[in-house]
Amino acid sequence: MENEVKTTAVETPVQEQPVITEVPASATPADLSLDERRSGNKESALNTDAFDRAAGKDAPAESEVLAQPSFFILPTDRQRIEIDVLFDKKTGKLTSFSRAGIGIDFIQFKYFGHTVEWFEFSIPTYEDITTYRQRCSVYRREAGKMLVDGVQLRNFLLVWHLKDWSLRESDGKKVELVFTDEGSLSETVIQRLYKLPAAMLDVLLSAFEKEIAVS
Repeated sequence: MENEVKTTAVETPVQEQPVITEVPASATPADLSLDERRSGNKESALNTDAFDRAAGKDAPAESEVLAQPSFFILPTDRQRIEIDVLFDKKTGKLTSFSRAGIGIDFIQFKYFGHTVEWFEFSIPTYEDITTYRQRCSVYRREAGKMLVDGVQLRNFLLVWHLKDWSLRESDGKKVELVFTDEGSLSETVIQRLYKLPAAMLDVLLSAFEKEIAVS
């Protein structure tokens, strides 16, 4: 398995039971609903972004129609997420992040620079997601049961499934990702990754979760 799980800084051994942590009673019903869906409790699952992209489009030509749906995930399958970034042209300070293609006209923001950055992920299998769910389970007092902690789940998606990106140093040189023998990002890369703006990672991972229909 490409993402065979070994012990890293963000993991606990497979044999251990889920962490039972009482979370303060501050979560909203929407938060609990999202954690419930991440836990696998669903009657339906859909990629809302895919439906949005398809809205108003004509049906594909007959020559473009695949005979059968593609059910099985291959180790080589990749999902690319593109993020629109605005930055101050004088200082380089980042000012805005959004999923590329949502219809924002960046030409109107003449004071800011605009760039599109991409991130490529491998696709988690059911085995991967089940393992992550087991290790991310916390007791939610408001719900009265174990639910998946979305923050911990996102850590697993980042560390085990981010495979490439377009991010560069200030001199324009691309930052290369380095991996362990087990397939996770190296500790050095993880620490660098965690220095990205939280809002940027939130937009990125929200988009990725939608694409793989986890949330």
